[in-house]
Amino acid sequence: MKNRIHIILILILGILLLSSATSMKSDKGNSTLKLKLNEVASYIDVRDTINLKVSEASVAWHMDHIYLMVNQLHKALKYSDESNYIAESNTTRDYVFNSNTLPRGRVTAPEIVRPAENVTINTLQMHYDEALATAEKLPLLAEKKHFKHPILGTMNRDETIKFLNIHTEHHLKIIREILNNE
Repeated sequence: MKNRIHIILILILGILLLSSATSMKSDKGNSTLKLKLNEVASYIDVRDTINLKVSEASVAWHMDHIYLMVNQLHKALKYSDESNYIAESNTTRDYVFNSNTLPRGRVTAPEIVRPAENVTINTLQMHYDEALATAEKLPLLAEKKHFKHPILGTMNRDETIKFLNIHTEHHLKIIREILNNE
């Protein structure tokens, strides 16, 4: 009986890993991230909206945080040493990648990707332009370029692109909810 359970668990884990790998390879051109960034930019006119029932931060904060994440993770990947990359398993990352969601309110953004208190329209435009250009460059980096996330562990280029898509959608959902529950 124990052997059957072990075999079933191994099969399930294998299926999850294969589906995660397949979904990462399907958007090498990064068009999904670019579409998401364009949606983020479309909220520029409602950037000052705040809805404390949903988030303590304004729409502008979420917009700029998304842009800062894309830009900073590109820099982290770009300057990483490929020869130091070691693929590692991480069950939390596997869950996030297979569910395509991040739990809300669990992680505080590191200082480097935390927007200024007053996010200006010029800052948003500048960070958006950089993020859009960065989204074009990400797939061109070597596959073993990597960065270490404090919870999800070390991620290579493709995993980082997938994470950025999930992270961006996470904040887009918050923005949409802020605007819908206003």
